[in-house]
Amino acid sequence: MDAFKQQQVLVQYINQYKPVIDKTLTALRANKGNLHIPYAQFLFSVIDYYGLLYNVATTRQFNKRDKNNFLNFFASSYFPTVDSCKKSFLYFVRNGLMHQIFSKASSVGTSDENKLFFKDSSNGNIPALNLDYLDKVTISAINNFSNDLKTDATYIDNLHDMLISTNYGLNDHAELTSELTGSFKGDINKVFDDCI
Repeated sequence: MDAFKQQQVLVQYINQYKPVIDKTLTALRANKGNLHIPYAQFLFSVIDYYGLLYNVATTRQFNKRDKNNFLNFFASSYFPTVDSCKKSFLYFVRNGLMHQIFSKASSVGTSDENKLFFKDSSNGNIPALNLDYLDKVTISAINNFSNDLKTDATYIDNLHDMLISTNYGLNDHAELTSELTGSFKGDINKVFDDCI
């Protein structure tokens, strides 16, 4: 395995984001009784992000907004096999929470059940996404995927070729510069000024 490529991939796509993910999840877990929707939205964002990395690593397909990033990662061996048939339904719930701020005819909550969904008896037994479970399996999936990046040369080569050599697709600084150029003619100080 090329150690230089591996370092570039890990620094750019894993190491700079994992501490933020951990810190945010710590805060959401501490307030999960009151923050079901942001908690779920954040977990979905994590699955979307790592799903993009997974898709690039396994298929060399790079499309930031492809729903298959989410679906393929959730159906992969990184998540429990017992839940893979629920990937489309989970994506349905995800879309409601991400785009409508409410789950579509379902709910979100926490449960001691070791299941992705439980019956929400307070809402007519509709399916409720179990955030405790989704958190646990998502963190396990991203940790296992990240560990595989330390040993799987094909994953590293694909990620490096597609996201660093070819696209540098998640270069936040380049995207910020582009946005500043479009919005403020490149002057970052105008972000801090009042609009007139």
